[in-house]
Amino acid sequence: MKAIFDSSMTSVTDFLTKVRPVSVVRNIQIILVCLTLLFVTYVLSIPFFGQSKVNTDSDGLFSEGKIAPETIQSVKEFSYEDTEKTNLEKQKAKSNVPFAFDKDFGVLVAGIDTNLSEDLEILRVLVQEGKSNPTTVKDRIPRWRNRTNEEIQAILDYPKKEKLKNFIQQYTNLIFSKYCIVKEDLPFAKDLDKTGAKIRNIGTQDHTTIIDGNLVIPRSQIYKDGPVTAVLSKLASEKLPNVSDSLLKAVSRIGLYYVYSYPACNYNPEETENARVKAASAVSVQKSRIQANEIIVRAGDVITPEVKLKLDMMNLYATRANLASIISIFLTQCVLIVIVGFYLIRYRPNRLNDLSSNLIIFFTLWIVIASIYLLSKVFYATDSDLSTVYYFGMFVPVGMLCLLLGFVYDEQLSIAIGFFLSFAVFFASRYNPTSFMLAFTVAVMSSIYGRRLLKRIDFLKAGFLLTFVQILVTTAGYLFDGREFFVSTGTGFFKDLSNSNLFRITVMCFVNGFASATAVQFLLPLYEYIFNIPTRFKLIELADTGHPLLQQLLTKAPSTYTHTFMVAALSERAAQNLNLDRLLVRVGVYFHDIGKIPNAGFFVENQHLIPKPEHIDKNNPALAAKTVIDHVLDGIEMAKKARLPREIINFIPEHHGTSTMAFFYHKALQEISSSARRNINKKDFQYPGPKPQSKETAIVMIADSLEAASRSLDEVSQESLDDLIRKIINSKLAENQLDESGLTIGDLEIIKASFKEVLLSSLHQRPKYPKPEDTKALESANTKKTKR
Repeated sequence: MKAIFDSSMTSVTDFLTKVRPVSVVRNIQIILVCLTLLFVTYVLSIPFFGQSKVNTDSDGLFSEGKIAPETIQSVKEFSYEDTEKTNLEKQKAKSNVPFAFDKDFGVLVAGIDTNLSEDLEILRVLVQEGKSNPTTVKDRIPRWRNRTNEEIQAILDYPKKEKLKNFIQQYTNLIFSKYCIVKEDLPFAKDLDKTGAKIRNIGTQDHTTIIDGNLVIPRSQIYKDGPVTAVLSKLASEKLPNVSDSLLKAVSRIGLYYVYSYPACNYNPEETENARVKAASAVSVQKSRIQANEIIVRAGDVITPEVKLKLDMMNLYATRANLASIISIFLTQCVLIVIVGFYLIRYRPNRLNDLSSNLIIFFTLWIVIASIYLLSKVFYATDSDLSTVYYFGMFVPVGMLCLLLGFVYDEQLSIAIGFFLSFAVFFASRYNPTSFMLAFTVAVMSSIYGRRLLKRIDFLKAGFLLTFVQILVTTAGYLFDGREFFVSTGTGFFKDLSNSNLFRITVMCFVNGFASATAVQFLLPLYEYIFNIPTRFKLIELADTGHPLLQQLLTKAPSTYTHTFMVAALSERAAQNLNLDRLLVRVGVYFHDIGKIPNAGFFVENQHLIPKPEHIDKNNPALAAKTVIDHVLDGIEMAKKARLPREIINFIPEHHGTSTMAFFYHKALQEISSSARRNINKKDFQYPGPKPQSKETAIVMIADSLEAASRSLDEVSQESLDDLIRKIINSKLAENQLDESGLTIGDLEIIKASFKEVLLSSLHQRPKYPKPEDTKALESANTKKTKR
């Protein structure tokens, strides 16, 4: 069973990591991107798809007056025309319209002034006739009949009779112009105080004026003791300051009589109604808004008319798909994908040229998108109060995705994916800026720190880092939104603290941070096993010399094993000085010659350990060349069966590239006639390649040849090593083996110095140690001298 499982996983891994044409991978990427686009759009558009209708008919479960059998919550925000609210606004507009009155200023001349002049003329005649007593005056002037004898006497006693008309006329004119005296009592007096009055002045240039409602006075209030009388009396005293109190009282009373007799204001109901209709018609249709996730009715509550209206509007609006919003989300996601695509093409053009990397990235992204979908269901669920304490972004495992991608690949790729995911969180959080900042900040920090995961303790540090970052951003969000961190209830500090928002968000930040770091530790072994990713931890495992292939190399090809570790020392130092992945180089070198195990005795470094009969006839150059080439092909097959990562397998063919086996090719040309040389195909004596496709495999190519050649040096010195290294590199350049590796002239100089440093330390001359017998002889000679 284990063999079948291992064989199956080998086939799966081989299929996933198989080198495919870039065009094929691009087509797969397009399919994955389209699936991701549809998936993300669907998740973010759920609030705009609408919801099921509820039956509000007279026999329905949610008809007016019945008990709601379940809680109904709106899944999206919408507005609707609110008739009741519109009617209220119209009533409000009507109630704010001033009452219309007509004031005829002609009454002053035709009525008040004329009668006043007549009455004062009678008074003048009576005074001249000597009949100036109150009784006679009241008999001859009927309009003064209701005045008291004291008031009449005050008029008679005033010596300047010619000024009386001015006094009374001035007073009546003042009342007339300032107040609106109406004949009837007004039933809408209270409303008049609120809205005021609009006076149409007849007979003056000032056609319309707006006055306060308390200036509209029914004439019945003029003689009643109260605020109106007090105000009018005060007005008389202010305008007639040099008049005695008795005369002032008489003048004001007589003046009020004329005003009472000729009320100049008339209420105009038609004008008032027209103005109100116009004001009501100017009111726009009022709309009410139901927020997303707003609870319209709870289970067990009575369906009131207001609730029924909201349910009807929900059936009308919330059950429809908001195509405009869905299309908007789709277009936004397209723009974000294009931005991320251009970024990756610009900075990481070759990172996604294989199927396994694409599957890892998109599969992990889908996990996070699925978590957004599930979290939104819980976070915005009915009766949920999570949004009052937490931010949606605190629950999304953005740190997990970016920490994983940053560790497996690089921070540029991880930040690009995190950028796209941050906007998905922003949309899913109902456009909450703090949730966006949480997602984006965590994405950047985890992407950067992902490349620094070297030990298991670093995952714990990553959890603390993500927690700290989230606490900072959440605190900033709380301050910006004005939310309460801590509210004292008087039940004790620690109890208040445990119930506070501060404690809850801190705990949630810890949970998210450490859950993300823990999830990465869980996913890494799965991805390493399924996709055969050469992560640092995977490489550390492969660097163990107890690996079965390395143990076979040690026992069956011991000198090759020694050669391997010398090449590893050379290559790793050069990779370190070039800031390359030294661990990848070391492990790649460990397995680069495992193909020699089946025919170890054929290779020169092992011939002194393998019996002669096992040697292949080297007098046949073509057969010998085929055997050497086979060690590359055998090594690839052995590595695949052992499920080594593709990046490690690449070292096996690329450390030889397409170089020519000069020894066997030269021998083949030497041993046949000149006419037969035409039939020799040089490609039969060349390694199958490909040429080194990376700096790492190119370094190993040079180091492999250099290590073998260094054994033939008669003298180890800086000059001899310089010549040897230069010769090896020049030979590789002459065959164009380094053209596709990306190595520069500067890189080659660093490689030369690194190789020379290692070779000088490993090939140094050691002093000859004396033989034990010579030491014994010297000791004996010294003993004899001592005895003498």
